[in-house]
Order: sequence, then structure tokens, then C-alpha cells
Amino acid sequence: MDRNEAKRVIEALLFATDTPIAPSKLKSLLGEIDQKILRQLIAELKVEYERDGHSFSLVEVAGGYQIYTRPEYAKWIQELFRGKRASRLTAAALETLAIIAYKQPIIRGDMEAIRGVNVDGVMSTLAERNLVAVVGRDERPGKPILYGTTPEFLRYFGLATLSDLPKIEELEEYLKEKEEEREKIDQEIDAELRKDQIPNHGVQEEVAFDKMEGGPEPLPDEPALAG
Repeated sequence: MDRNEAKRVIEALLFATDTPIAPSKLKSLLGEIDQKILRQLIAELKVEYERDGHSFSLVEVAGGYQIYTRPEYAKWIQELFRGKRASRLTAAALETLAIIAYKQPIIRGDMEAIRGVNVDGVMSTLAERNLVAVVGRDERPGKPILYGTTPEFLRYFGLATLSDLPKIEELEEYLKEKEEEREKIDQEIDAELRKDQIPNHGVQEEVAFDKMEGGPEPLPDEPALAG
């Protein structure tokens, strides 16, 4: 496989996936390709998309690579997936998520000790959103379950790796700001969609039947009846 063909295969794989593909996965799919060349080809694709003004870009996120639609086209994508938008995370969920992100692997009891409240409901929400998952068992009596963040956590907040997280004292505020940014974008998109709708959509205007274009000619006057 020559260099150009390898680049197009990488492009095809990135278009086909709906989750980030790790470099190791790309390497295994392409066969015996040098890791350095693989990264060069990915970098070339990224430059091509920028240079040619495509509606998408190649992004490094969650330990892999994925093709993202550019923000300026978000309102049309939101319209396509209308009704499937995920609800915003609560302050309690963000606080718990911040604890897990920096203390992982961590058991539920330690989360509750830090927060001072029960986390059952919050953990259910985070697990349903695939932001946290079971990563093992602790060695303490009873072998309590250990939790950690997932690749979806990185993708959700636009992080390449956990090392991109801010300092622990800044994390909760960082996650809150990211959620507010997502909410603001959603609101702007909704406003744009409403603005683009036809103002009189669904309003019927009465038109005289004999004035309608292409309508039938008016009937002639009837002759008077003989007395």
C-alpha cells in the first residue's frame, strides 16, 4: 500500500466511525505501517481539510482521532437530530464527576465521604450517560466496586487525554463552564432555527374563490323567469 492509498484508507475509517479511533487501532487495521508515517498522514489530512475549506475537521480527542462538523454548521446538524439532545448535567453530577476524574479509581463510599451526601442518583445518571464506568474492585473488606471515567468523558468535554484536565481545584469550575458553553450553543442554535422558520407558517389566508388564479370563470346571470 503506497502512502497516498494509506491516507485515503485512514480517511475512510475516520468517516465510518462514530467514536474516536486510537492510533494503535488504525495501525492494526492498516497493517505494517510505521507509527511515525501514520501520524504524518493524519497531520496531512488535517491540513487538507483546513486548506480546502471543508465543513468538517479532524480532531484529536479521547485518545484517538475523529472527524467533527465545524461549529458554524451545527444548527443544521441539530435540526437533523432534533429531539435527541442530551439533557444538561446538574451541579451535583458535575461535582461528583470532578471527584471521580481526579480520584479514580474510587469507590462510592469515598465519593459520599467527600461530598457529604448520597450519590446513588447522580451515579445512575453518569453511568447512563456513559461518563463513568466500573473499573475494578477495591482490596478493602467487601471488595467495593471502583469507578473511573470513560473515553466518552474525554469526548464529551473535548479532551485528548486525562492529562489535559486542569488542576484539581479548577476542575469542577472547568466542567461547569464546559456544560454552560454547550447549553449556550444549544440555545443559540434553537434561536437561529426559530428565526429561519417562515413567520406565517400554518396561517391560512382567505381568498375569494372567483379571484383565485386559474379558478373557474364566474357564472352568467340567469334569465328572468316568465311570469
